[in-house]
Amino acid sequence: MAKECSNCLYKEPHPFGLSFIDNECSGCFTHKEKDVLNWNGRFEQLKEIIERHKQSNNSSYDCIVPVIGDAEDYFVLHNVINVLGLTPLVVCVNDYFYNDIGWQNLHNLITVFDVDSMIYNPDVHLYKEMIRTTLRRHDHILWPAIALRTSYPVHIAVSRKIPLIIWGQHQSIEQVGKFSHLDGVTMSDWSRQQHDLMDITLKQQVGNGAQVNTKHLNYYRYPDIKKVSQAEVTGIYLSNYIRWDPLSQNQLILKYGFLPEYQSATYDPYERAGSSVYYHIHDLLKQKRVGYRKILDHLSRDIRHGYLEREQAKLLYNKFSEQPIDVKPFFNWLGMTKSGQQWFIKHKLQTVAHLLNGELSEASVLPSRLTKHISMGCQSDKSYISFGKGI
Repeated sequence: MAKECSNCLYKEPHPFGLSFIDNECSGCFTHKEKDVLNWNGRFEQLKEIIERHKQSNNSSYDCIVPVIGDAEDYFVLHNVINVLGLTPLVVCVNDYFYNDIGWQNLHNLITVFDVDSMIYNPDVHLYKEMIRTTLRRHDHILWPAIALRTSYPVHIAVSRKIPLIIWGQHQSIEQVGKFSHLDGVTMSDWSRQQHDLMDITLKQQVGNGAQVNTKHLNYYRYPDIKKVSQAEVTGIYLSNYIRWDPLSQNQLILKYGFLPEYQSATYDPYERAGSSVYYHIHDLLKQKRVGYRKILDHLSRDIRHGYLEREQAKLLYNKFSEQPIDVKPFFNWLGMTKSGQQWFIKHKLQTVAHLLNGELSEASVLPSRLTKHISMGCQSDKSYISFGKGI
C-alpha cells in the first residue's frame, strides 16, 4: 500500500521521490528547517559566496539570473539588485507559450529593474518537433523548454566568462526535501538530468520517428563539464539562503508591476502567470503521468506554511482538480490536424477524458489565512502570442 504523508497531501510515488519518517514525508521534515535555521547567518554566507566569485570575475556583470517573467523572477531580481547590490545579466528562453499577461510581465521585469537581457528564441520547427516527440513518448510538453532553460544560461555563463548563476528555488528541496538547506546544493548536470528533466535523456528524443537533426541540439545539451569547470561557473539557489515562502514573497513583488493571473485550476495567481499551457494541457498531462494536478503541489506547500489545514486542503483539491481543460488551442498551435486531435484524445487521453468536458465550477471559498496572501488575478485575452521570434 502506498504511503501517504500525515501532514501534507503527498503520497508515494512522487516524481522527485519521497521518503517517510513516522508517516511524515521528507518534504515536510525538511520544511521544518525553515523554522529553526539562522536565516540572517545563511544570508551572510550568501554574501561571502558572492564576494568570492567577484574576485575571479572580470566580466562587467556580477552574475547571470535566468528568468521567464514569473513572480519568482521578480523576487530574485529584487534581492539580487536591491538587496545584494549586484549587476546581473538576465537570460530568458522563449518557450512560445506566453499569453498577453506573460509578455507584459517579462517586458515589465526587464524594464522596471533596468537590466541588460538576452532572450533566446529557439528554432520553432525543431522546438515543435521536440514537443511532438516528448508528448508522444513521455506525455510531456515542457521537457524541451526545461532542457533549454536549464542549459542555455550555463552556456552563456561559460562563453561570457560570468562565473556565478543565481537561480530561485531548488524545486526538489522545496517539494520533497531531497536535500537539506544546509547542504548548499549547487547547480549540476546530474541534478538537472535527475530532477529537472525527470531522467529523460536527449538521446531518447531523437531517432525512431523524431524528425530532429542532432547538430541543431546544442543548447538543449548541458555544456561540457570540463568547460564549465575551467570557467569556474557555479549556480546557486536563493532558497538555500532566504526563507522561501512563495505566496508571501510573491505578493510583495506586486509593487513592481507584476500582473497575477486568474486560473480556474488553482488559487495561486502568481506561479507561471502568463503561460498558455501550464494549467491547461500541461496540467492534464501531469494528472495522467503522476496521478494529480498542480493544485496538489500548491496545497501541500501551503499546509506546510500554515496557511490551511490538511482537511481543508483535501476539500479544495477535490474541487480544483475537477476543473475542465480545453486542449484544442494547444493542438492547433502544434499544427495537429482535426483527425489527429480526435485520435490523440481517444487513444492517449482516455484516462483523463472526464476532464475534457464539463462546466467550470464556481470559485472556492478559501481560508482567511490563505486569502490574505492572494491578490486578484487578471484574465488573459490572448494565448500563444509570438512577436516574430521574440518581443
